Amino acid sequence: MLHLVVPGWARPRQMIGKEATELKLYGTTGEPCLFKHVSPRDIQQGYLGDCWLVSSFSALAEYPDRVRSLFKQKSLSADGRYDIRLYCPHEEEWKVITIDDRLPYWQRPGQYGNLCFAKQSTENEFWPCLLEKAVAKLVGAYYRIDGGFESIALEMLTGKPAINIGISEAGTHQPYGILTGPDEKQVTHASVYLRKTGFDAHWGYWGQDASKFCNNKTDLSDADLWSTLKSWDKEGYSIACGSRGNYQGIIAGHAYTMLRTVEVQVLRQGKSLKFQMLHVRNPHMTNEWKGKWYDDDRETWNKYPEVMKACDHKVGVKDNGVFWMEWADFKKGFAELAVCFDNQQEGPRYTDQSEQAQEDHAHVSFGRTGHQRWEGL
Repeated sequence: MLHLVVPGWARPRQMIGKEATELKLYGTTGEPCLFKHVSPRDIQQGYLGDCWLVSSFSALAEYPDRVRSLFKQKSLSADGRYDIRLYCPHEEEWKVITIDDRLPYWQRPGQYGNLCFAKQSTENEFWPCLLEKAVAKLVGAYYRIDGGFESIALEMLTGKPAINIGISEAGTHQPYGILTGPDEKQVTHASVYLRKTGFDAHWGYWGQDASKFCNNKTDLSDADLWSTLKSWDKEGYSIACGSRGNYQGIIAGHAYTMLRTVEVQVLRQGKSLKFQMLHVRNPHMTNEWKGKWYDDDRETWNKYPEVMKACDHKVGVKDNGVFWMEWADFKKGFAELAVCFDNQQEGPRYTDQSEQAQEDHAHVSFGRTGHQRWEGL
């Protein structure tokens, strides 16, 4: 694709709106903006393997103020400057990353162009593209975010602790954090910073017990985890999930966003049936679940109208990446969950018990510390 990149970088106003000319993106109308109606559905992954990151954007966007709070600028900047705050889990401090709004852009000669990586939303919001660029600058380059961990992305966006849950088809699930280092005796909290050339050479990854976030249980039964998931969803925590393998439309080695959990009791012929439903989103904005309860599974949805009502689902083909599936099928398609405890108002990270850490993680503000010169990426 790189040989088609012409001219290489473009600004939002060059691609969309009345000022757009030869760099205009295909099929767009209206004017570009930074935010409009921030939503988990704003996110579309581009030609970069950073599903772990953009699925976390989508999880964060369930609560739009969390996204807006990362940006100092609240509207499209006239001079193209944006100050975006990100938390570095490895250094355990917030940094303010300054970027310009030039985005990687490719165009076949004589044809409409396209963004290389994260796309603007259907409402021409550019916050996903700019947030992705800020993360790339934090770690040094776009190629260094090609692969990563959802839990670390969530920590980077919130400054709050995030853990993983290893999902077993057998029904026993384990909570863990991610540590990294040259060996098990020299480990530290993992970060995408460790992907830098030379710095991550000969380093490995290890799990850290995170049972303190799960009622001190090192092993969770199906019932435990489902109950915990419902509680986390109710608390408003951001949750992402990683796939196990190719399974009826679920793509192997891919990160998704968990949007909602719904439990429905249905009476049929004197028997009580329980349905444990999960609302999941693929950041590709396509490629959905094709098994039972898929979007247009009229037989199943119509058989249980109580479930359809509780899920607020309308039967029909909607190839937008968002789908419902049952907990039993979810366990077969997904190998892990990443949950970020990002509604916490206070409390330590599990790697830092100091009072100062509690204060730093509860309050974030833009400041001079970590502020980078205006040089773009």
